[in-house]
Amino acid sequence: MSSILPAFGPFCDGLREGNLVGKPYFQKTNGLRFECTRCGNCCTRPGPVYFPEEDLLRAARLLELSPAEFRRRFRLRLEDGVHALDPGFGSPCTFYDDKTGCAIYEARPTQCRTWPFWPEVVNRKRSWELAARDCEGMDQGRRFSVTEIERGLMQCVEVELPEGDSW
Repeated sequence: MSSILPAFGPFCDGLREGNLVGKPYFQKTNGLRFECTRCGNCCTRPGPVYFPEEDLLRAARLLELSPAEFRRRFRLRLEDGVHALDPGFGSPCTFYDDKTGCAIYEARPTQCRTWPFWPEVVNRKRSWELAARDCEGMDQGRRFSVTEIERGLMQCVEVELPEGDSW
C-alpha cells in the first residue's frame, strides 16, 4: 500500500506515518456528513470521468460491450495514464439522464462511487464548503467516520485516479 500513497503527496505521507501536522479537515471534524440525493449535480459538472481498467471492464460488462467497443463508442481517451470520458465543457456525463439518472449506476466508476470523499474536497474546510455549494447531499444524512473516508480515499489511490484541481 505504501508504494501507492506518494500519489497524494504529503497527505498520504501523513496517513502512512499515522501522524499529520495540520490534520485534514475530515479528521479535524472526526468525519463528515453526506447523503447522496441523486440530484445529478456531480454528474453535470465539467471535467473528465475516469475509468481505470477495473471500472472500464465493469461498465462495459453492464452494457454488454467489449472493453474496446466501450472505449470506442464513448470516445474515451487517455488522461494521466487513465482512460477518461470527457463530454466537453458544460455537458453532463454521457451516462447521465435528467429523468432516469445514471445509466451505469450499478457499475459507476470509482470516481463516482467515492464522491465527495476525494482528497481535493475533504482535506480543507474551504474546499468542502465550496463543493457543498454544488452538492445538496453534503453536510446532510449520516456521518461517515474518518476510517470510512480514508477507505474512499484509498480506493482512489489504488486505482490510480489523478487528483483533481482544488475547489
